[in-house]
Amino acid sequence: MPATDPRQHSAEHILTAVFGRLFNGRLLDTRFKGTKVRCDFKVQSDLPLEEIIRQTETKANEIISRNHDVAFEQMTAAEAAAYCSLHRLPEGAENVRLVRIGQEVVTPCSGPHVKNTSEIGHLHIRTWNLVEPGLIRLTFVVE
Repeated sequence: MPATDPRQHSAEHILTAVFGRLFNGRLLDTRFKGTKVRCDFKVQSDLPLEEIIRQTETKANEIISRNHDVAFEQMTAAEAAAYCSLHRLPEGAENVRLVRIGQEVVTPCSGPHVKNTSEIGHLHIRTWNLVEPGLIRLTFVVE
């Protein structure tokens, strides 16, 4: 199995934070498939799907364009819960590595990341659909 591309992985964290902030969204699943990434997000919004995607892509690229350094911090799960959702951590996880990208992105992760968002490029959401009410499946690439 090929290693996850740090550009894609960092972009996925930014996208997750944007969905969370704009639409009270939660990432449910991610699949890295070559040059594209598929994500499932649970969201709460009455906006049309196309508008949700437009706002999300715009805000994610705005964050990327700020050339933020990517930093990491180790802490207990109890401490990390004050900063972000831990719903995807394995049950019983005691220690967490948080990934911080500027002030807006704080998520748990042990994977590879860029050193600065300037390395990511442009995030482009290529496909999207509603799998069920409130559940968006999308694919994105970084160019």
